[in-house]
Amino acid sequence: MTLHEAFIKFDDTIKISQNKRDSILRSRDAVRDKIRTYFKDELHENQPEFMRQGSFAINTALNPLPDKEVDIDDGLYLNNVDENDESTWPTPKEIHSTIINALEGHTQDGCEDKTSCVRVIYRKNYHVDIPIYIMKGEHALLANKKANKWEASDSKDFSDWYFSTRKNAQTSRIVRYLKAWRDFQDFKFASIELTILVANHHIQNDDDEIALKNALDAIISNLSWLKRIDKPVSPFEDLWEELSEQEKNSRIKKLKDLRDDIENAINAPSTHRASLILREQFGERFPIIEDTNTDNVKTYSAGAKPWGL
Repeated sequence: MTLHEAFIKFDDTIKISQNKRDSILRSRDAVRDKIRTYFKDELHENQPEFMRQGSFAINTALNPLPDKEVDIDDGLYLNNVDENDESTWPTPKEIHSTIINALEGHTQDGCEDKTSCVRVIYRKNYHVDIPIYIMKGEHALLANKKANKWEASDSKDFSDWYFSTRKNAQTSRIVRYLKAWRDFQDFKFASIELTILVANHHIQNDDDEIALKNALDAIISNLSWLKRIDKPVSPFEDLWEELSEQEKNSRIKKLKDLRDDIENAINAPSTHRASLILREQFGERFPIIEDTNTDNVKTYSAGAKPWGL
């Protein structure tokens, strides 16, 4: 097995399984039906529309580690307001309360009222996040409960940007590799940040380990210089704006450590040794590779750093 083949096998393990996907989508559809029924029967108003968003929409969702959850973003778009008369709009706090009331008793653990969504919690390691929007012309406004205002932001715009920017399916694999690395390392690095960085810096290569290493080279160079990640769609904010210099440098250092170990794996004297190096970064879900030619090859164990020895 080559390193590229090992990464492909790793991707098969970490990307969300079809059974898990189907289960989550059934739960999402039940949430949609419950909300539509509430608007129809209780509020006697036009039923909202829904649109899948986030990692499910761009195919970068992962099977969770035992202590992690899968989340699915399902945008709710109100159809019961006059987009030209903002005085008739509910406040974000009001519409959040409406959705929570609509979902009362739907799951055993209920809902959480978050700043930018209502979260429906399931006891199967996943939850459904429902951001709420009003369309004004061609653009969506998101209900920000904390600020209690409608602000320009639409996850669909981000999905459109991603598909227009990514090179091919390898881009999505690299996003999944970095998200799996982040999860195993239990390190704070938002999925949207990793997705933006990869989409902006991925260069196609026949081998995934080379493509990943090259992407990290470009990402590290960019972040070391700019110390910011700009969201490519409205409201176009710097996603690192609230981070301290120390927090920024810590994230860059983690990326450098990952890049260096990938380079060490690529240059390792055996593919078995390479797989042990990568398992220290990605965890036990990364496959062990057995050397096909064992002549003059030593036996290695995990943790044998420095790898150059």
